[in-house]
Amino acid sequence: MDDSHHCHPDTDGLETFGSANTIPASLRGRPWIGIRFDCCGTYTRVYRNADGTAYQGRCPCCLRTARLSVGPGGTDARFFVAE
Repeated sequence: MDDSHHCHPDTDGLETFGSANTIPASLRGRPWIGIRFDCCGTYTRVYRNADGTAYQGRCPCCLRTARLSVGPGGTDARFFVAE
């Protein structure tokens, strides 16, 4: 396997959310989507913002951003790929 796409981000000072019991109260019950970031071959959940207008997140490795707007004429899909 090619290790060039594997990352080892500096996580000092960041919380990790390994289970439903460790998700911050502010995110519990908030809608989310799954995004696979092809840039680093990683997957993460991205939660809807507090305004309910968009899902905005970052690749956990390289911090590339992805933003999906919420609005009429959208999609019911729950999983996406950021190329």
